[in-house]
Amino acid sequence: MPRRIASVSAKAVSGEEAASFVRSGMWLDYGVGLCQPDEFDKALAARRDELENVKIRSCLSMRPRAVVECDPDGKHFFLFSWHFSGYDRKRHDAGLCHYMPLNLGEVPDYYRRFLAPVDIAILKTCSMDENGYFNFSASNIWHRAVIESARIVIVEVSRSLPYAFGDENGVHVSEVDYVIEGDNDPPPELPNPQPSEIDRAVARHIAAEIEDGACLQIGIGGMPNAVCTCCWKVAFAISAYTLKC
Repeated sequence: MPRRIASVSAKAVSGEEAASFVRSGMWLDYGVGLCQPDEFDKALAARRDELENVKIRSCLSMRPRAVVECDPDGKHFFLFSWHFSGYDRKRHDAGLCHYMPLNLGEVPDYYRRFLAPVDIAILKTCSMDENGYFNFSASNIWHRAVIESARIVIVEVSRSLPYAFGDENGVHVSEVDYVIEGDNDPPPELPNPQPSEIDRAVARHIAAEIEDGACLQIGIGGMPNAVCTCCWKVAFAISAYTLKC
């Protein structure tokens, strides 16, 4: 696996200094879910009137993005999402977030072969570990490919992110240009939506098709929750019957 080598040793900077590297017309990458930066995001929003046509790729925003909230007319920042969260969908309906269709497993190839290099990648990570790695926490997805293609790599560290083991789930300090000390606030959590009656009805049909020992891939939303609930109730009923016997 190719590794990016930073031009200089990683330098500690403030969010404001990191945001000062952004120029009009640049492509930025905020990563996915818990990896989206907050200190940098607020500092970049403060530069709104200095910039135009700054394009930001993201995925599953888990809290409001300052660059979107500060630009209600969408004249300075343009948010592009690989997959909508509830927040992203609402911003899309307001004309402030744009959807990019994808095949999930192909996204690393998009960055490595088809997309122009990212001007600046800014990712929130765990603090550096004893081996010199900044862990991506629970957002191990295509960040390695983003880093390999980026002209500048910035990590925003947070001591509150949980460390997650996994293949390629981190970036080495030798690949990083700048380090921001993050806010260390608790990470955001997606609300657990209640399934509708339609969700429950469909879930019962799905659960009836699941065999013992099956491996399920569960998505996000009311329908997957309903399926899991149905499976749990069936398993609980079987377990209770066995105990009674």
